[in-house]
Amino acid sequence: MRKRLGRAAPCAIAVGLALSLAACSAGTANQASATTGTINVEAPNSAPTFTNNFNPFSQSDTGPGLNIIYEPLVASNRAKGGVLIPWLAKSWTWSDGGRTAVLTLRPGVKFSDGNPLTADDVVYSLDLLLKNPKLGGATYSFVKAAGSDAVAVTWKSAAYQQLGDLKTVNIVERKLWANRNPLTYVDKTPVGTGPFTLKAFSPQAVTMAARTDYWGGKPAMANLKYVAATSANVQTQLQSNSIDFCTCDIDAKNYVAADPKNHHFIMAWDGSVVSVMLNNAKAPFNDVNVRRAFADAVDNEAIAKLASSKLPIVEPPASPTGLSTKTYQGWIDPKYLAPRKQDVAAAKASLQAGGYTIQGSRLTKDGRALPVTFVAPSDTPFIMTIAQLVVQQIKQTLGIDVKLSGGANTGDEIAKGKYDLAANWLSSGEGVYTALNQFNGSLAVPIGTEASNNSVRFRNTAFDNILAQMAGTEDQNKLKQLGMQAQAIFADQVPTIPLFSSGAAGVANTTHWTGWPPAAEPDYLADTGSGTELITTLMHLTPAKG
Repeated sequence: MRKRLGRAAPCAIAVGLALSLAACSAGTANQASATTGTINVEAPNSAPTFTNNFNPFSQSDTGPGLNIIYEPLVASNRAKGGVLIPWLAKSWTWSDGGRTAVLTLRPGVKFSDGNPLTADDVVYSLDLLLKNPKLGGATYSFVKAAGSDAVAVTWKSAAYQQLGDLKTVNIVERKLWANRNPLTYVDKTPVGTGPFTLKAFSPQAVTMAARTDYWGGKPAMANLKYVAATSANVQTQLQSNSIDFCTCDIDAKNYVAADPKNHHFIMAWDGSVVSVMLNNAKAPFNDVNVRRAFADAVDNEAIAKLASSKLPIVEPPASPTGLSTKTYQGWIDPKYLAPRKQDVAAAKASLQAGGYTIQGSRLTKDGRALPVTFVAPSDTPFIMTIAQLVVQQIKQTLGIDVKLSGGANTGDEIAKGKYDLAANWLSSGEGVYTALNQFNGSLAVPIGTEASNNSVRFRNTAFDNILAQMAGTEDQNKLKQLGMQAQAIFADQVPTIPLFSSGAAGVANTTHWTGWPPAAEPDYLADTGSGTELITTLMHLTPAKG
């Protein structure tokens, strides 16, 4: 990976996702076709071997397919700017000034053991995060049943833009989990509400069987097989047609060229933006003058072209707001739609304004040299290549030597703020508030403490105040206006250097299965890393004729 509904009629999934009439027709064909065959996919973030543990709360390695065994109450359509859509909950209403959401459960939902989904199951699942902060915590503060078919979720303040937090909470069957420790239990026989159940496990392959009683309809395939394909062998397996679909880091250009009729490129523009992270809590990048200088010194258009060299398309240079232009074009202030252009003169002027000079290829202030290190994972060639070009550009434009540091524990270094520069996928396709809120100062923790968000440790009171107002409104026009105010601060303060809009680069083979979303203007994303999106994709596939 380049790096993340109703049941009243056969077209229910299409209706729930607000898809086009054509997509709904594909769904209808799916329901009518006989369940047949097996589809082979590469497991998301595939390891050399799989772990036989399907605990949806596990903090360690788990088997693939958890995200299609278990489901959330709500989901989002990242192909449509992250609009929130119903899933196990068919609808919701707000009360108490936006502090409480009452979610009505979809009728007819069953767990794979045949038991119906109840409000008690949902309350139990949501409560687990409140009672066990080590599971990741919860933004809501209280949850209770609101009758037999609804639950009420309460936040401490208006939370219209935080309902989407429920997308990450897997709903489990209470009677099965009541006596289990969610932190340590090893689950080899998972029971969920999703369209597939575990059929067979081996360290190299995991096979899922399609359910005939899934609330969203019957999948067209009898089995879904996850293959433990690594970066070293996935290209070979794809070219031999032994994998039908993956979102993985491969040479997609050559894959498509080898068989244009059956090999297709699918870019899941998921709102992510590949960015240079700047440690805002550590000198020299705690100074906005340095952040501006490095941003102006980088040629993100050249970097985007290099990063897209193995793709049939060129990923577009990013907006200086940090928002993906492919996902949020209608939400970005028009004056920030164009990318920041390399401006060496402006970069040098910013350093001068901050009192910095370059001495012996080192950034210096008040006679003190400030060495700069770029942390990049040595086992992620894609990111390492970008880091190398950024380092080269900074040397050419500003004359500053940046030390490139790689290793296996770079993720830990970044989370704990032990870096100057780093590169990663930032932003989000979960809505403009969520995309901006990842830079909320309230999420910034001291250097040395692991950050789950805002790992650049950006703090700006005006920015945070705007985010608080965004969270408390459901007025879309006001949300857009506030979002543009936040964008202006982001572009001016430069907490990161946005490079280019990205996503999950996928390839699909139509030799065995057809009905994949179109590459241009898809109604939903095809992404193995997102359960609800993968389910939607699978429910629209049909066996290839002949």
